[in-house]
Amino acid sequence: MIKGYYRNSLAEYKRFCAFHLFVARGAQSFAYPMLFFGLGVVFCVFGGLSGNSLLFVGAGALFALAIAIPFAMFALQNAKAEKRVRANANYLKTQQFFDFGEELLTLKIKVADREEEYEIPYTKVAKIYERKDLFYIYIGKTQALIVPKSALEGGTADDLARLFRCIGKRFKEKKSCRSGAAK
Repeated sequence: MIKGYYRNSLAEYKRFCAFHLFVARGAQSFAYPMLFFGLGVVFCVFGGLSGNSLLFVGAGALFALAIAIPFAMFALQNAKAEKRVRANANYLKTQQFFDFGEELLTLKIKVADREEEYEIPYTKVAKIYERKDLFYIYIGKTQALIVPKSALEGGTADDLARLFRCIGKRFKEKKSCRSGAAK
């Protein structure tokens, strides 16, 4: 059985929020920037065809907006994360202990003197994303468990990836993270 540990961290929470916003949500996060960029292209084309310089100015504004929106989304996401952590006095004191079995994950959450335990079958896991240094295990649409590879005991990240492969395409494995023997 592979075991893992994670203690809540504001910095890692912000990293997760950015990952969720720009990677896990996919094209949905970029819908408005793509729309504004597309409109900018249309304005450029019509500006060129009609010789109207005002359309070029509008296109420039749309291009600027398309570039600014992701940065604004990132800044707002960080501000929300900080606000959530400040609102929860126990957030930074929360510890999570993971036991990864063949068919399920047992999660034990400790906050001060309180302790809760959950069994989560891999079939109920929404998605798992592998990154260079950790796994994000989505147990809901926006809720994920953070499992640092450096905090694993009783097995390696390669061993854990082998367990996660049972969920098929919901495991977004990063093959470049595999050791030489596992490639």
